[in-house]
Amino acid sequence: MVRTSEYAPGPPVVRAVRWPSVSEIAWGVASDRVAIMLAVALIAMTMLAAGPLHPVDNFLNELPRPFWDVLREPLILWPDTVASRAVALPVLGVTVLQLAYWHRSWRPIVLGAVGVVGMMSLVSVMKLGTNRGHAKHFDPDFFMGPGHVAFPSGHGANAILIYGLVLFLIIRFGAARPHIIRRLAYCIVGIALLQSTVSIYLHFHWFTDLVAGMFAGGFALRVTIRLDRMIPHGRTVEWWPWYGRKEGPLAVKE
Repeated sequence: MVRTSEYAPGPPVVRAVRWPSVSEIAWGVASDRVAIMLAVALIAMTMLAAGPLHPVDNFLNELPRPFWDVLREPLILWPDTVASRAVALPVLGVTVLQLAYWHRSWRPIVLGAVGVVGMMSLVSVMKLGTNRGHAKHFDPDFFMGPGHVAFPSGHGANAILIYGLVLFLIIRFGAARPHIIRRLAYCIVGIALLQSTVSIYLHFHWFTDLVAGMFAGGFALRVTIRLDRMIPHGRTVEWWPWYGRKEGPLAVKE
């Protein structure tokens, strides 16, 4: 929105917003240093999980599990669900809807949807491509056939992408003070560590599954942030149901 003259204010003139082309978006994502580092880390972890880190996976998977009979069911019902989509997605949903309402913008909803769909697509393709055996079978090999989808960990990706997206949107739209943001960041780190410990203890995932899942979630989060910076706001205010309504003249006080 710009006005025609600095000294003659009048109705704002809406100028057309030029959206970036597909090639510009692809180049912008491909040139992002953080995204490149996360992609390289994900590829490296995939290669290491295919063989070189099997001793580490087997060592952690074969450690004694104290209080197994007592802790197993409570851990499945409570801590293991913290990074599940059944818990994380409602948190993200409430956040994006509240921010969308406050700012009369579709952008929080779009960013949330793009980030989650991108992360789920990446993790699903990797799971189907690697076919890694489940940790409870004590065989960390890849390409074990249909039904084996342990690598990478979806819970690990959820902990970074979904909760990280909540934190990013809060920062992006200035919805919290700095000390609250720091505490939320610590909470995300705590959720990731808790999820990893519980998954290894319950034989739900190998150690490398969880690390690769976090790299995948971080990569999807970084790409979402990059897209937010590249794509202009446009004229989405006209789509919002509270905007675009012509109000009548103000009542004159008698």
